[in-house]
Amino acid sequence: MSASTRLYKDGDMVFNPMHTVTWAIFLYRLSRLLYLAGNIYEANCVYYLNKIMNSVEWFYQVELPEHFMAEHPLGSVLGKAQYSDYLFVYQGTTIGGNRKKGKLYYPKLGKNVVLYANATILGETTIANNVIVSSNTYIINEKVPDNCIVFGQSPNIVIKEKSEPEILEMTKHLWRW
Repeated sequence: MSASTRLYKDGDMVFNPMHTVTWAIFLYRLSRLLYLAGNIYEANCVYYLNKIMNSVEWFYQVELPEHFMAEHPLGSVLGKAQYSDYLFVYQGTTIGGNRKKGKLYYPKLGKNVVLYANATILGETTIANNVIVSSNTYIINEKVPDNCIVFGQSPNIVIKEKSEPEILEMTKHLWRW
């Protein structure tokens, strides 16, 4: 059963309490709303509940995109970064900062980015639109172009360019386009 089959009914997204990823995203969003409303104690409580229940590090001060989804997100860390819409992550993914010449840099992610298991994006990295980051890929301080699949380890990453329709075809099972 695909993510879109489990999460949508008659074209509308549904909250399915039988799927833990639904709870993880709900708890992140609740902690974020509490934080934005100035209820820091409550935001912390919900954040820690999510961390304990789902083993995710999705801090409420980090603004994740409106269209954000995960599959088996155990151990995922979504730290400070600039996120665009349609982010999909799998288990063990890490996004975060890196110091370079005494300054802390954070990644920028474009629209429709998929991070497969144990993908790591750090530092002054720019991931453009329609990018699939393969499992066990480590990217730090790199620029990844639009419409590609990337794999390997920085500084020797491999970028396989694709057309936009090819990438959209590869990711359509994740989203209702």
